This record gives sequence, C-alpha cells and structure tokens, in this order.
Amino acid sequence: MNDYLRPVWEGGEIYRETVAMIKSDGICEGRLLFAPSEILKVESYDGEIEYEQGKDYVITGTKIVAAENGNIPYTDWSIFFHEDREQAQKEHDSGKLKLCLDPIETNDGRYITLMALDNPEYVTGWQLAVTYKTCVCWEGYIPVSKVSMLPKVYGKLKNKKQVNILLYGDSISCGYDCSGFYGYNPNQPVWPRIMVDGLVEHYGAPVELKNVSVGGTNTDWAIDNVKERVLTYNPDLVILGFGMNEGCDGGIFMEKTARLLETIGDGLPDAEYVIIATTLPNPCVSEPSDKFRQYQGEYAKYLNKLEKTGVVVADVQSVQKEIMRHKPYIDLTGNWLNHPNDYLARIQAQVITKVLCD
Repeated sequence: MNDYLRPVWEGGEIYRETVAMIKSDGICEGRLLFAPSEILKVESYDGEIEYEQGKDYVITGTKIVAAENGNIPYTDWSIFFHEDREQAQKEHDSGKLKLCLDPIETNDGRYITLMALDNPEYVTGWQLAVTYKTCVCWEGYIPVSKVSMLPKVYGKLKNKKQVNILLYGDSISCGYDCSGFYGYNPNQPVWPRIMVDGLVEHYGAPVELKNVSVGGTNTDWAIDNVKERVLTYNPDLVILGFGMNEGCDGGIFMEKTARLLETIGDGLPDAEYVIIATTLPNPCVSEPSDKFRQYQGEYAKYLNKLEKTGVVVADVQSVQKEIMRHKPYIDLTGNWLNHPNDYLARIQAQVITKVLCD
C-alpha cells in the first residue's frame, strides 16, 4: 500500500511507472517521467517477467531503449490506428470487439482501434513497469490537503469514528481498467480500494465504501438516480466521479454538477463532498460525438469554483497534464480511449487520498 500511495509528485522512488514500447523510425523506445539515478526493476506489466539492463534495454536520459537482441516485446503504431473509416468499420463489423462503439476519428483523419475496450491487455501487453530512483523534481501542479474544509468527515476520522463513503461516478470510478478489476496480473486493486485502505492506514479509523458507479454515465443520469443510488445509503461523504462522458463545455458541466450537489443536499443535508476532476481521454481523438468532444481538460478550472466548506475538488487531471508533458498517452491508458491503466489509476488514488489526509 505504501508503494501504491507514494505520490508521483514527490519524486524519490518511482514505483512501476508504465512505459509502452513502440518502434518508430527503426528505434524501439519509451520515455520515463524523470531521468533515473538508479533502476531498481524493469518488468512486464503483469509482473511475470523481469528484464536485465544492458542485455534487454539501455537507459539514455529519460529514455528506455530496447536492445536489438533483447527479450522486451514491442510493437509499432500501426496496431493502434486505422488509416481510414473503411478499415475502422470493418473492425466494427467483425464481431471482434467486446464493447462496440462506432468508429472514432483522430485529429489527423485516421481512426483509433477499439480492440482494447474491455480488453486492456491489447495495450498493457506492450507496457513495461519500471521502478527507479530519481533526483529530478516535479515541476507541475501539486495536490494539497483539503480535509479541513470537510469538518464533519474530518472530525469523525480524527476521532476514529466510522466514516461511510459513497462513490458515485462512471466507468473510471467502477475501476476500469485496473488489472484487479479483471483479475489479471499484477492484480492491482481498483483505485477506490487503494484510497480507502490509505485512509484507514492514515487515520486508524474504520472507513466503509459503497461504490454505486455505472459505466457510460454522466451527471444527467446521476441527477435522475440520486434517490436510488445515493439517498438510500445515507453516506457521510459523497465522492463524485463524472466528467468523461459529458460532451459539454466546462461552464455547463459546472452548472450540472452544482445541480447534482443541490439534489443530493436536499435529501442529505449533512453530507460532504469530494468532486473528482476526471482523468483525460486520448488527446488524438477528435470525435464530434456527445462523449468525446475533448472538453474534459477544462473541467478542473470550473469545478474549483464550486469549492466551499463541505465541498472540495480532487484535481487528478492537472497531475495527468504534467505527466503528459513528458510521456505519451499510450503509457497511461488501459483501453487507448479513456480509461487509466494501473499507473494512472494509482495516481488518481494518490490525489484523492492527499486531499482527504491531514
């Protein structure tokens, strides 16, 4: 648990950072977030194979380069894209997709493959997990504790009284695409479980989690289902995890989130809230559908306007933005569209736990 919750923004020792090994222009390499001072372990995503420095890979600055005759598996970009809609439609019609969406266009006119939907090994099978030490400092947004703004919940935690948390969100809050969600190795728990275990360890208080999240949902659905999904359980703390499926700009999303808070508050006047500023989807997607209009990156700015006593924001996306200044999205995803892999899911748990710990 200490490894899972060691904040990425603190540097020092970095645990199982994921790096996709993609061959381009004759070179197979991936990029680390920080330049390493010492490599502790390089292993397959599932943790079953460990690779040897010098034999299987070399480190050059922040790059990990696969040795020509080494054992590291790699691929090229062609498996992640279709060159035109006709190819994408053939994939759609083939029956190979576990979850079937219409073809999704990229900002350069190609289409992304959807083979990784509900099948994360299509992506994670090419990702290494690198544990290393670094002396380089984080330069981006740093989450801070906000638990003092949640006086009722904080009082219970400090006094070691049971806190009942309800998580109300979309597929990311369900736990897609953590390996433990599918029972795949390395079987990392879903991020809500990591968060709860972190709170229990920090405060020594009993924490109960009820996760009522449903994949593919948004705040409109959330407002309509408050009575059944939220009020029934009478939680002390409601964590809202929507945003990926909105398709609206930040101002409208803020207004809808405010209505959701008001709707819950009418039935639960004593509840307090954490609103998650969602992780970000694949930046190459330009699909003009209701779900993937790429407004998600502005949500944190607007959600922060809702903060007050009893309501705080856990800004996961600002941490992801800093990571993506140094690493490509393929390193962070489990489905190549919008779901975090183990690495980014851990970071979500780190941000929310930081917000809730004194």
